[in-house]
Amino acid sequence: MRTENNTEKALRVVGVQPSIPLTIVAGVILSLILLFLPFFFPPSGQTGPNPLAGIGRFHLLILHFPAALFPLILLFEIFKRLRPVVLPIIGTAVLSAFAASVLGVLLAANDGFSGELVVKHMWSCISATILSIFLFILKMLQQRTDNSALSGAYFILLFSTLGLLAFGSHQGASLVHGEGFLTEKFSLTKESADPITENSLVYDKLIQPILRDHCYHCHSVAKAKGGYRMDDFSLLLEGGDGGMPGIEPGNLEDSEVYYRITLAPDKKAFMPPAGHLPLTDHQIALIRWWIESGASMEASISTLLESHPATEVQALFDPDRPSN
Repeated sequence: MRTENNTEKALRVVGVQPSIPLTIVAGVILSLILLFLPFFFPPSGQTGPNPLAGIGRFHLLILHFPAALFPLILLFEIFKRLRPVVLPIIGTAVLSAFAASVLGVLLAANDGFSGELVVKHMWSCISATILSIFLFILKMLQQRTDNSALSGAYFILLFSTLGLLAFGSHQGASLVHGEGFLTEKFSLTKESADPITENSLVYDKLIQPILRDHCYHCHSVAKAKGGYRMDDFSLLLEGGDGGMPGIEPGNLEDSEVYYRITLAPDKKAFMPPAGHLPLTDHQIALIRWWIESGASMEASISTLLESHPATEVQALFDPDRPSN
């Protein structure tokens, strides 16, 4: 008679007696659901008062569970005394990853997300979830047969799952905070180290950083809310579905961006929306000066200061200079 191992004892105590054939069938069904769901709910970039978008937003809550549990699995595998509880942890990680993937697909399809970054994030996380399903099955087989080949395959699958999860998490962070969010602080390139000088380009050094910090979360390649993208200069000028130009060079009244950032905060059209940090008076003044002086992408600070003097900009280089 086969001796019951520690993991099986732990599962029996909590009333769980997994059957390998049933687990395989369930795993295949869950995998097929994940593979086909994005084709029924593609990330179209559309948004609106859709209940599915509201349900999908719980993705942001659930996703932290698998992100924490999968690294914990590796840690528990290192310490042999903790291995008896690995299988239940994998099962919990699988269920939370499946829920996060389904909710993520619903969120992407119904809350204005689209583009390559969304697709990479979605499929890397779906792939990680499918691998984790078979990781659970392999762990069951490994414990019941004590086969060294299965053990090797299990660890290969575990590291593959962790790799895909890390890649998907990076894409997810880039969606929320901008591309390269997880790595930008480690950059030692000359571009990131260069201070702002009078020879710096106005758009690159003064305007784009404001837009990146306050606007890209809703108006970029990942999520073009209202059909408007601000991460591409030509699209920034063009505007969105409302028909108004986003930026009309030399004309504040016809620039939708300036109109919205200068509204009263209690107005529905005020940007950035509630829950996001509004622009400071200084940042608004910089954008006003840039638009009034022609909204150029290539003009340097010194060039625009000659034609359109501005104390807000000059103060960057001469802090002691009094403002008018």
